[in-house]
Amino acid sequence: MDMEQVINQLQETATVMAGIQAPQADVRKGHGNWLEEHHASIARHEAFVAKHELITARQAQLMVEIESKMSEIEDKLNGLIGDINGSRKPE
Repeated sequence: MDMEQVINQLQETATVMAGIQAPQADVRKGHGNWLEEHHASIARHEAFVAKHELITARQAQLMVEIESKMSEIEDKLNGLIGDINGSRKPE
């Protein structure tokens, strides 16, 4: 192979490499955009989960309060029923 053939082969190789690199650059850019959006989505999800946990904890507190009040109401009703039935002496 003479020098001119070597130069032509190198030029062809450079052309092929450029043809390969251009689409790959687009793929890398697209993947970078997807990855950025994915991280943002994860952050949004984590914020949602944190808010949900706060709401769930508050609901648990409210349920404890409701159960306590229901127990008090049950005791008072049982006392009233006892008064009506005459099984409990008035104070």
